[in-house]
Amino acid sequence: MEDIRNMTVGECVLFGGERWKCDSIVAARKTVGSIAFILSIVAFFFICLYRLWRSLADRQIIYLWFGGFLLSIVGFFDAPPDNGNSSSCQFSGWFLGLADWMWITAMFLITLHTFMLTVRRRALVEIGTAGELFYHGASFGIPLFIASLPWIGSAFGPAGMWCWISEDEIGWRFADWYVPIWLLLIVIVVLYIITIYKINKKRSDPGESEANQSTKRLYGQAKRLMFYPGVQLIVIIIPTIHRIHNAVSSERVYGLMLLHAICGPLQVIGIVAVFGITLYYRIKQNELPALSTTMKKHWATIRCQSEPTPVEVQNRVQNVENGNVNYGNEIAAKEDGLGNQA
Repeated sequence: MEDIRNMTVGECVLFGGERWKCDSIVAARKTVGSIAFILSIVAFFFICLYRLWRSLADRQIIYLWFGGFLLSIVGFFDAPPDNGNSSSCQFSGWFLGLADWMWITAMFLITLHTFMLTVRRRALVEIGTAGELFYHGASFGIPLFIASLPWIGSAFGPAGMWCWISEDEIGWRFADWYVPIWLLLIVIVVLYIITIYKINKKRSDPGESEANQSTKRLYGQAKRLMFYPGVQLIVIIIPTIHRIHNAVSSERVYGLMLLHAICGPLQVIGIVAVFGITLYYRIKQNELPALSTTMKKHWATIRCQSEPTPVEVQNRVQNVENGNVNYGNEIAAKEDGLGNQA
């Protein structure tokens, strides 16, 4: 079977020697991956700016962001053209599996949390308890365990234009990814159908309009979270079709491989887009302060921490007058206004 191990610099045997197809796939993957990486950094900036880690729902979004961030990094990985089954290629394949499972695990936990909020009217775990510690451990432990299973069969290797579970290990591909991912997605869809039904039922209930603020926040949170799994559901379709085609035919389809190559980074772009829309919605609903207000607050905090108070300046002046010259340069660097206030 033709694979990337047969490639050398300047040729591409995957498409009958049409090098431009290989180059365009690599370029598209890296370009979309670069955009996804930049957007991930922007999202992280806003997470830190608004300190979006104080609720369990926000922490789940951070896990989802982290999985997306790893996926954006994967976009820069290449299978070595001289030896596609090298240790670096195997690590790249394992890293891709870890990033994918980080993503889908966070997605499933978000769905389960949303279901619990709307149907059971309580959080999945209580914040600050041992249950939350177990929850956070599962968010990292489950992806690490599942992504590492192919090491048992030495299944990592060339997977076309990048590294993952090798093309000869079709069983591992479906057992470790495509079968469980679609089962999880079916569960996610079912849970969200129930969740949406419950939300619409509550909205049509005349007595629900009198609900307290905590209940309204609960349902608002659930409605925001439900959009994230939709991104995964849409983006996973093309890769699944591509891998099924690989399993039944050795023919390379350029369009399928090109779309598959950009689907990983597109997941990240999708999650950042949903994050940005929900953040804007929360600001418009006065759940979060406006961006300008938040920026001014942080800038004022930074200035207060960096500039000495008048009392501190006075103490430094006294130290200089008493012969402690270590403060001389600091005093000279301050504005005359601060010295006069002291």
